[in-house]
Amino acid sequence: MPSNIRPAVFEDCIAASALLKELGLNMPAEPAQVRVHWQRFWQSNPALQGAGPQPDLGWVMEDTEDAGTMVGFFGNIPLLYSYGTQRIIVADASQWGVLKSHRADTHLLCDAYFQQKNIDLLLVTTGIKPTGRIFEQYDSLKVPQPGYDEILFWVVNSEGFLQSILRKKNWDNAILRAGATVLSPALTFERTISRRKPSAKLKTVDRLTLSEISDDFDDLWQRKQNEAERLLACRNAACLCWHFEAPVFENKTTILACKTNLLDGYAIVVEEDVPDIGLKRLKIADVLIAGDDEDVFRSLLAEAYVLAQEKNCHVLELIGLPPHLRKIAQGAKPFSRRMPVWPAYYKPSAFDSDQLTRTDTWYLTPYDGDTLLM
Repeated sequence: MPSNIRPAVFEDCIAASALLKELGLNMPAEPAQVRVHWQRFWQSNPALQGAGPQPDLGWVMEDTEDAGTMVGFFGNIPLLYSYGTQRIIVADASQWGVLKSHRADTHLLCDAYFQQKNIDLLLVTTGIKPTGRIFEQYDSLKVPQPGYDEILFWVVNSEGFLQSILRKKNWDNAILRAGATVLSPALTFERTISRRKPSAKLKTVDRLTLSEISDDFDDLWQRKQNEAERLLACRNAACLCWHFEAPVFENKTTILACKTNLLDGYAIVVEEDVPDIGLKRLKIADVLIAGDDEDVFRSLLAEAYVLAQEKNCHVLELIGLPPHLRKIAQGAKPFSRRMPVWPAYYKPSAFDSDQLTRTDTWYLTPYDGDTLLM
């Protein structure tokens, strides 16, 4: 059926959310909640506060024979990054879908995203096959950060972890509880003998809430920018608060901070359970450390593990970080599993593409893209 593509405006948010919800995405339903959701991305977003031409908010596909009814939507979330001290605007592909009757025209929405102006770099971190195929069709490249498709995790509660694994395999509840009870002592013994946990707590670590983010974080961010020319998502105080202000993170986010005279580094952890299989998970959402100090990182990992124990989580999970920091984490002997597909692709627009092919340019964590924004 014939379709028309136009740039999205804020007033499209109600219809776009309804369409995406119909297509199976987890979206707010009440109009007030919908407006708050999109105001965050399209109005209070730090990437949209600069002067000059603004990136598009997204694109709408309309049925030209049905009074302009919305039949497809492609969300665009501009994100503020830096390369050294250079300001970079990244366009993150997020929250998109097309009704089955118009999927032959999906490429029109994709064309609009990949041909957009006023951005420096295109990025997606969704990690599902259809998205990866689309980005590859538009000559995008895999983010060259080694290990980004490998999840490191430490089992904190053997019985709870095993129950979730057996539930994922569709075992009957009574049988899986019995199986987990029988198997958990063996897993606990293996963890103890192998010393599978972060334990080198060498520095004092404080626990902060989002409301306690202060100018210390601005100072750390400034020092980090000056260390090397790396592509980094903005982590000043304002961006950190904006990033984790979604209702889903309320009372579920903890900042672990190492501080001497200055803030030496932090790790932000979020409780992100998997209700379908009963898994209670504490995820390390982001890490930033002055000089990538090894003792600070080990201390933050150890405190994250202690916090996971206190919250009765089943696992502590780590995704991303450059190789030298991952090597330190691997020293604590985590288990690991591979994602089914490579999760992150990029395409340069106004940014020097040669820099992006270098492994040491990248510093991806779950903080990047839209992984933790919804």
